Amino acid sequence: MKNINESSPLKRLLLASALACLFACEAAAQTTPPPPAPAPAQTPAQATHVVVDDLREETQKSLPDSDRMTLVWWIPEEFWQATLADDPTTSKAQVEEFLKTVRPYVMFAVVDGKMGAFGGITYKPEEVIRSTIQVVDMQGTTHRPLPENKIDPDTRNLLAVMKPVLSNMMGKMGENMHFVVFSARDAAGRRLADPTKEGTFSLKLGSDVYKWRLPLGSLLPPKVCPVDGEVMNGAWKFCHWHGDKLVTKP
Repeated sequence: MKNINESSPLKRLLLASALACLFACEAAAQTTPPPPAPAPAQTPAQATHVVVDDLREETQKSLPDSDRMTLVWWIPEEFWQATLADDPTTSKAQVEEFLKTVRPYVMFAVVDGKMGAFGGITYKPEEVIRSTIQVVDMQGTTHRPLPENKIDPDTRNLLAVMKPVLSNMMGKMGENMHFVVFSARDAAGRRLADPTKEGTFSLKLGSDVYKWRLPLGSLLPPKVCPVDGEVMNGAWKFCHWHGDKLVTKP
């Protein structure tokens, strides 16, 4: 395993990225935004700017159940790209070094707890979550998470850095948020979940199903209604109020 000391660029990237990506987790556990309608596939490079908060909202899901405290956060490579792009102190070489750490994997942060009669929460342990979790990819194939010994040491270091940050910022909820890692591509080399392509994929956690409609609007240029010029989600095809086909914002 590579030795990562406190002053190394990778160590600083791990810490900075972990801090940048966590501050909205607790709020996201309370509400889940409606999924966007799919649109023709485009690439993140076509977007003028990726708003990290919007991307975070689209990748986090929870259950509308007052007796549960759940959060499933899909953390695609594009999230890290957008987060690091907002950091002017990070060079392109450092960004690429970091992305090599996450690119081979599909990552999820998962917390699942049951609320007691007086507000206490009993969280499911990591081994229970791992034993019941599956990803159904964009082709409809089911995948199981990777065992730890199949994950690159640098990637394990990233998750190890994020774990105490979660605990410090979110208390018991963060302490009981577990990272589950899948291979990013299937045997044919296709991404299990490509946020820039049209389609769907889902994560199964026991009997619960969390589904994402793709592409993610936050990665696309915004669109406008031709009737009144209102700016709308880049993944939507038609105006929800007038029914007219949306056009890409100039």
